[in-house]
Amino acid sequence: MKKKFFIALALVASVQIYAQEKDSIEKKYTLMDEVIIEGVRKSKDVSSELASKLPIKNLENPQVTASVSPQLIKNRNFYTQGEMLQNATGVVPSWAGISPYYSIRGFRTRSSFRNGVNGYVASDMDPVSIAQLEVIKGPSAVIFGGGGSTMITFGGLINRITVKPQDKAFANISVLGGSYDLQRTTLDVNSPLDKDGKILARLTGAYTYKGSFQDQGFSKTFFAAPSISYKVNNQMKIQLDAEILNKTATNNSLYQVALGNAKSSEELNLDYFHSFQDNTVTLNNKAVNIYGKIIYQLSPNWKSETNLISINNKTPGDYIRLRLDDNSQNVTRRVYRMYPENITSQQIQQDFVGNFNIGKIKNRLVTGVEYYHYLYAISSKSMNFTKVPATGTDSQNAYFNNEYIAAQLASKPYGENYKAVQDHYSFYISDVINPLENLSLMLSARINHIDNKGTQDLLTATTTADYKQTAISPKLGINYQIIPEKIALFANYMNGFQAQAPQSVNGEMTNFQPVYGNQWESGVKISLQKNLLDAVLSYYNIDVTNVVRQDPNNTASYLQDGKQNSKGFEADLESNPIKGLFLHAGLAYNDSKLIVSDALTQGLRPVDAGPKLSGTWYINYAPQSKGLSGFSLGLGGSHYGKDLIINNTNGSFSTDAYTLINSVLSFEKTGYVFSLSANNLLNEHYWYGGRGMITPGMLREVILSFKLKL
Repeated sequence: MKKKFFIALALVASVQIYAQEKDSIEKKYTLMDEVIIEGVRKSKDVSSELASKLPIKNLENPQVTASVSPQLIKNRNFYTQGEMLQNATGVVPSWAGISPYYSIRGFRTRSSFRNGVNGYVASDMDPVSIAQLEVIKGPSAVIFGGGGSTMITFGGLINRITVKPQDKAFANISVLGGSYDLQRTTLDVNSPLDKDGKILARLTGAYTYKGSFQDQGFSKTFFAAPSISYKVNNQMKIQLDAEILNKTATNNSLYQVALGNAKSSEELNLDYFHSFQDNTVTLNNKAVNIYGKIIYQLSPNWKSETNLISINNKTPGDYIRLRLDDNSQNVTRRVYRMYPENITSQQIQQDFVGNFNIGKIKNRLVTGVEYYHYLYAISSKSMNFTKVPATGTDSQNAYFNNEYIAAQLASKPYGENYKAVQDHYSFYISDVINPLENLSLMLSARINHIDNKGTQDLLTATTTADYKQTAISPKLGINYQIIPEKIALFANYMNGFQAQAPQSVNGEMTNFQPVYGNQWESGVKISLQKNLLDAVLSYYNIDVTNVVRQDPNNTASYLQDGKQNSKGFEADLESNPIKGLFLHAGLAYNDSKLIVSDALTQGLRPVDAGPKLSGTWYINYAPQSKGLSGFSLGLGGSHYGKDLIINNTNGSFSTDAYTLINSVLSFEKTGYVFSLSANNLLNEHYWYGGRGMITPGMLREVILSFKLKL
């Protein structure tokens, strides 16, 4: 019934759009365009508009966003989101499995959002269609907490802003090659489809093949992102986008560690170049995502935005985990075969955005409703194979391939064979008011109802662990520009939630309330003229409550009184002090602790919180003299402290701190660009990880690229 209501609401909104169009022939409103990345706009202002769904600048927004700007993307030879996020302050690579994780403010998250709506699939999308990456810090339930509550954590979320169709025809074609058989071709074609420029179309796409620095391993990816924009009239615009992904790859080496003599990744003395896998053992990720948007200008001060999203993702194939046994002297391969893993979702989101005055008080307001349907299904088998030495001769290496694995798994029963369905129904409202010209207050709230249909065993046709929960999330912020348009002081209180599934106690299911994360944050934002300095300095404190834990006095029972605290400081600075010189630097410090937990972990830093200290920096200089016109040189780096993989009263294990240096030399003229770049310039051997596993990092990679601009 609720689902039908939300669908009907969206349809009614669409019908009203056409009806109002007929009734407003006499009225000539100008369509308030959505956020489009333009060279003259500050990337942080774009991030602020999408993070709040309101037309507010970064200096007016009490929330912190860290953006990988279009200028940074243009200056670098990026071909993965992970490389892009090395330039985002406080974002640290974590588990390198099927869908990569990142740590933000002491919590793990994924790259799950696209243009402000949930677009989660089981693999990071190719960045060829990304205009800007933004990291929205802290628990963000009010704007992103519907379906996103299953995909984001309390530290923040990652949102990719895609390129949009433009009103001028152009085409960009690039080819690049590099270390480990890297081959990549990209395409970006844009054209109006009619003489009046009302229908615009754009197609971006990429083909990438890459080998591995190890003895086995590869990935092959095809990606296409068509988009079309139709300006029906001055009041109405329709947009339709799609993402099509087909990726076949071996998975990264995932070593599952255990407590032993080694206390860090370097002490394991593992063979950095042996993968313990075969190129016939692959995972195939297929995704087709469709995004529709209708923007309608209701009046000079109000607009309607209707988002319709459909996500379909299938992942058949194998991936391997390498368990370290016998004090890390031996390796046990565990193979997971999926037949396949399915992720599908549908989302309907209806927003009304206003920019108006009540008396002399300025208001920027968004109110909306959302329906989100999510289905996860998997059929899989898994098994452990014979132990082999962690170093030295691998006795299985000669025959450990897809044919051998298939034969061994044939007689095994299904380990997983189920589907789980979840529906979310949400209402939210957020208003930024200006009681004084330089003072802005943000007042926001969301009500989110979760209807979890339970987990259905596909073999027995039984369903268990169904539940319903309702969460209420407020968001408050204050922002005062002590020097108008230049320096602002800000503070915020933000809330996020995560659904908590019931647990079986003595054969009976016990229901729980959602887990909540509450953040207090304050700081200063600086935005000087002519891009002399854009900076954000902030201190945050996040308290997580309602965490479910085992009762220490009765292991068959559970308590919902667990608590966690995460606090820290971040500084993000960007500058163009002189023409041709671009500077960026970021520093993040995080202190996380389990306040109320089980006896093994209470009072300790949680695993997967990421390192306490991380930093990033980048310098790019383009000489202004005629003789060197078109040349530019960039040099940057990232530092990550040690990251705890195991941490309890029995002992700890962590990755070692490491620093990566990157460089790029480019030559650009009107019709073409040459670039030569090197990632991990110093050929650092390093390990990163999460979820109890570590992965060897990419060694030095040299890339030569050529882009033709037509």
